[in-house]
Amino acid sequence: MLPEEVIPALLRAGIVTAEEAVRRGVLAEPIGLSHPVWRVSVGGVPRAVVKSFGPSRGGTDGEAAREAAVLALAARREAVAALVPKRLDWTGDGAVIATEVAPGAPALRDGPAEEQWPGLVAALAAPLAAFHRATRDLAAPAAARHDTLEVPVPWALRLFDGGSPRELWSTRPLADILSAAAAPGTVASLRRARGAWRRLCLIHADLKQDNILLDDDATPPRATVVDWEMARIGDPACDLAGPLSRLLLAAGEVPWTEATEVALRLWIAAYAEAARLPAPALAQRTVLYSGAWLLMSALTRASLHPPGGALEAVRPVLVAAANAFALAEAVTARAVAALA
Repeated sequence: MLPEEVIPALLRAGIVTAEEAVRRGVLAEPIGLSHPVWRVSVGGVPRAVVKSFGPSRGGTDGEAAREAAVLALAARREAVAALVPKRLDWTGDGAVIATEVAPGAPALRDGPAEEQWPGLVAALAAPLAAFHRATRDLAAPAAARHDTLEVPVPWALRLFDGGSPRELWSTRPLADILSAAAAPGTVASLRRARGAWRRLCLIHADLKQDNILLDDDATPPRATVVDWEMARIGDPACDLAGPLSRLLLAAGEVPWTEATEVALRLWIAAYAEAARLPAPALAQRTVLYSGAWLLMSALTRASLHPPGGALEAVRPVLVAAANAFALAEAVTARAVAALA
């Protein structure tokens, strides 16, 4: 979908009326990075987010069908509806998703990440656990197959094994970054993470602070999660690892701090209690997946930089990933002891 097609399509779908367009004015503001996304405002008031998907690039990007499947599920399951934005009626191209503007601002804000963490945990741990619990049946062997969500293990866990997307190895800047990251410890840790993968429920699989909107005006504060195009049946610890990886990145070259470990225990304990899952096993998998998350983040960021400077631009992310893998066993042992 081209930018000039957004507003006419909204008018045809009835999401915006002609009278509103004339009297109040309509603005479609581009906000997407990986694919075209527009925030639509009527009279200066945000109303919808419109996301347009192009052809798949080989497995490293999302698909409209996955997001549509999650939004359809929200219409039938309360715990899913509590976390995802409402889908708006759209009668055009199936590769376009329109949703209501969820209240709140991204959970990634200025200031020390550790200071923001308790608020994120308080708003997100319980509804995320409820979402995962409400979709466990989708992973059951006897469940009806849902081919859209039956997708492979995330590519970040397959980087140095067969089945990783070929586009990563065929693009020179990304191949350089993979070569720089391919230390024996990193490869071994990724294989451990892949071996730990569990198919337990529906997961977001791209859960990070950018995709978490916190509405601080609600009582209690409410979290909404956006961008479900990577959703799949998988391990809930993968969703727990995404936000944690941002804490590790914020720590810079310091591998782990006491504050980071406290944050990890707070996150795991709050989620495990709500999800009724054993905290020690979650901690082990979450720490491993966080390293994979950081490698995925490095490759994603590199795709947004000029080829000549891609490796240097993402070096801090690679350092954070190496730190996570190097200390995963020791940190996990301490977290397990504290959570047991």
